[in-house]
Amino acid sequence: MSDFQATADMSLNEKRARALASARRRKALSEGSSMAADFQEFEIQGKDGTVYEVQAPDMQSAVRAMQGFTGRGADLANPKRSELYGENAAAKPITVEVPGLGIVEFPPGMAIEDIEKALEPYRTAAQAASSQKAGARNPAMQAALLEKAKREKARRSKTNMTEQTMSGVNEGIAGIFGAPVDLMTGAINAGKEGLNALIGTDFQPIENPIGGSETFRDILAPTISEIQPQNAAQRFGRRVGTEVGAMAVPGGIMLRGAKAPLAVAGGEVASALGSGIAGQASREIAPESDTADLVASLLGGMSPVAASRAMRPSPKAPTLDELQALSSAGYEAVRESGATLSPKSSDALAAGIESAFGTRPATRRMNPKAAIAAEELAGDMRQRPPSIAEVDEARQWIGDNVAGSNEAGERRLGMMMKDAIDNHLDQLQPGDVTGTNRANEVVAALTGAREKSRRVHKSQLFEAEDTGLVAKGLRRAATTGTGGNEINAIRQNVRRVLENPKLRRGFSETELQAMRDIADGTPTQNALRLIGRLAPTSGALPLGGFTGAAGAAGATGNPLFIAPAIAGQAAKYLGERGARKKIAALGELIRNGKPLPKKTVNDLERSVIAALLAQKAVMPAYGSEGDKSAVVRALSGISVE
Repeated sequence: MSDFQATADMSLNEKRARALASARRRKALSEGSSMAADFQEFEIQGKDGTVYEVQAPDMQSAVRAMQGFTGRGADLANPKRSELYGENAAAKPITVEVPGLGIVEFPPGMAIEDIEKALEPYRTAAQAASSQKAGARNPAMQAALLEKAKREKARRSKTNMTEQTMSGVNEGIAGIFGAPVDLMTGAINAGKEGLNALIGTDFQPIENPIGGSETFRDILAPTISEIQPQNAAQRFGRRVGTEVGAMAVPGGIMLRGAKAPLAVAGGEVASALGSGIAGQASREIAPESDTADLVASLLGGMSPVAASRAMRPSPKAPTLDELQALSSAGYEAVRESGATLSPKSSDALAAGIESAFGTRPATRRMNPKAAIAAEELAGDMRQRPPSIAEVDEARQWIGDNVAGSNEAGERRLGMMMKDAIDNHLDQLQPGDVTGTNRANEVVAALTGAREKSRRVHKSQLFEAEDTGLVAKGLRRAATTGTGGNEINAIRQNVRRVLENPKLRRGFSETELQAMRDIADGTPTQNALRLIGRLAPTSGALPLGGFTGAAGAAGATGNPLFIAPAIAGQAAKYLGERGARKKIAALGELIRNGKPLPKKTVNDLERSVIAALLAQKAVMPAYGSEGDKSAVVRALSGISVE
């Protein structure tokens, strides 16, 4: 690659030689020769008139190379112009061909060193251009230049997780603060579009209104990186940051008046994290889908609420022990109050006890024990009004000594006397109580204690460890040797309560309906019960069939022989499990006194949901053109896809 070529009064042979050298240089350039990139070509004419082509970095190197080739060091150690270009060269101007400048003339007799010094800037520029051109043809140099460019680009685009996350936070803040103006602008633009369509006007939409999200983004621009996330982690970080920042306003509103502001704030942050992660995951899968992003981010934002609800225990009915303790505490409070029945209330109770015998005197003579008990109790009550605690003790005394009699007539009258006391106490009002200034509290405590005592009694009918109907049914099923009729035994015992007026007394209609569901079974439960008869544990016959099927399966290698037995065992397990669950639900219904409330969303979860929905309604669709919120896009008629 030649920087310059000196010529002076060239002969025809010199011109031919020079043309040949120029052709060789062009060929070297076209082939990307490394020598062309590093050396220049000089033509030196000796004293004998011979022209030599020498390739060297500079003129001095060319002369030294010529010395070594010709062996005439003395003649060429300090060559003169006349020695290089002929005797007449000193009288003629020196012409130099400079790449990019053409032919340049220098004064006759100018020293070569001075010419080189004058051409040094042009030669440096030419070498740089040649190197760049050669590099374009050299794969190794091209790769090196590409790697250097990549490093430079990476240096300019260097970012980190913290920068991206905080940029997202500030973007979210800008978006949510500018949302009101963006919403209003969207409504106005929608109105303009409607007018344009109706009357043919050409109202132009408002773009980037003052006070909108773009305004706040410009304010926060120093804190928002223009460098895009460089990897998936940074993309997730920026998206999560955006969701957290956008939760600032709606989340702050929900905190006002919250009973547990820290818990609400924690729930909102968790919701924003879930929304950001799920939303960005959808963008990684479907980058252009705003709908997928919206649905995923909503589901992700709801996930902490769902988790909170799942971890929160369901409402539970009190246990038998808890009910008994509460009932005893109520009775104790009534006893300590010292409250008594008013004389009027006491007389009414005495009359109610005596009314069990009717108007026939023979009833008293035929049931002397019951008559004596009624006469004594009524007389005492008329003589001295009893305390409420004494009335309850009288009821228990009647139950033990009259209602528990071996004679049917006595038992019936004893139950009627107990019912009279129960009815009177159930209808007791604060005006019927004296001896205390807290009549309302006493009546309330008595009512609560009696109601809990009834629940204990009803629950024990089913759930008592040894004497309850469920325990009896399971024990009877186990005595058959296989336990295969467990469902039948449970159903039969529940049916006994439904069919016995005495046993079903005191149960509410809701409780009776739950018993009917157990006794009759649902279609699914009945189907499981039928298939469960194929289970090997249902009896001797199914067990024998399973033994034969297992032998056939072993002999033939076909497992289908034992498929019916396996299906039957699974159905039996599911059926028994369902029956036990219904019995447990009946027990909770009785102990709770009413159906248990369903687990619903609490105040904290409701606040988080409200903040999430508000944020999604006004925030821009992440990554979409125009940065319009779901509401704005709807007002503007923009499709979400």
